[in-house]
Amino acid sequence: MLGTLIKIGTGALNAVYSVMKLAPVKNRIVFLSRQSNKPSYDIRALETWFKEQGFETVVLCREMGHGPAALAGYMLHMLKQMRCMATSKMVILDTYCIAACLLRHRDELLIAQMWHALGSLKKFSLSILDQAGGRSSETANIMHMHEQYDIIFTSSEASRGAFAEAFGYDEEALTVMSLPRVDAILDPERDQKNRENIRNAYPRIGEGGRKVLLYAPTFRKGKDISEDVRKLIDAVDYSRYDLIVKLHPLDAARIAGGQAIVDRKFSTMDMLSVCDVVITDYSAVTYEAALKGKPLVFYAFDIGEYIAGRDFYLNYNSEIPGPVRETAAEVMEVISRGEWEPDRVRQFAEKYIEKREHCTEEMGQYLLSRIANK
Repeated sequence: MLGTLIKIGTGALNAVYSVMKLAPVKNRIVFLSRQSNKPSYDIRALETWFKEQGFETVVLCREMGHGPAALAGYMLHMLKQMRCMATSKMVILDTYCIAACLLRHRDELLIAQMWHALGSLKKFSLSILDQAGGRSSETANIMHMHEQYDIIFTSSEASRGAFAEAFGYDEEALTVMSLPRVDAILDPERDQKNRENIRNAYPRIGEGGRKVLLYAPTFRKGKDISEDVRKLIDAVDYSRYDLIVKLHPLDAARIAGGQAIVDRKFSTMDMLSVCDVVITDYSAVTYEAALKGKPLVFYAFDIGEYIAGRDFYLNYNSEIPGPVRETAAEVMEVISRGEWEPDRVRQFAEKYIEKREHCTEEMGQYLLSRIANK
């Protein structure tokens, strides 16, 4: 029944889209995302770069949300996406996009997938079909998940196989090129500006020589981690440390921070500029923190359940760049003792993020060359 309804809906959308495609193509790039209601740094950086090359740009970012009202709102948003794609030279995605993968496009339209993570830690997308946190294989087939991509980026040769599996392409179809955010992560001037902005918002951070801990857990679909977050908050000695909690944007958990700072003003990437230690679990912030050489500790309170239900592309326990602990008390003990592994952090970053300079320029030039050769 669901498949029939989707096919009928797809036919109707293609009929509307065929009319939209009668309009002339503009010198335009459109960016589409369901990851957030605001554009990521990667989107903003590439948008600015293409504007400087004389392109018109359109950015459409909207989470799908839950419930009938949210679905209806997203369907109206899809019409905007379709109108822009119908008359653009390229669409750039950082997530799965229904309209980009499902509809019949002009032959001239290029579709580029840059994904929203620097590397491939936990399994995602087509790698977890019919598993906890994943879609059903039936839905993936009906919705043509990740089909029609002309360009797929990955940040290293080490991640090529994982991204190819996740998107359902041969490894040769992927292009190794780091995301624009690498420029920002390694920019000392941006670091300084971030520190000033964050300390203006939270003046007590780092006072008296306290170390700043950043806790950034991954999103767990359908699971409330509030109790586990609370355990970490309660385990911190606030005479020695300040704790910043950055939940995933899609996480529904709501935490009263107490002495901890539960931040919703700044991005996790921005918070890397001010923290001394990063606490995470299976999040892709691991790559960003490693790139900055930050000490990492992994609060993996549900590691057995996670491996059984989702698993990883790498050997988690042997390759992850820092101590792995299952309780909040053990995490704080590691931090108190300073049990860091800087060599593992460096080696991890070198393996999974190959390109470190002029990443926005390199990606922009590559995309521009593909437009010219289409």
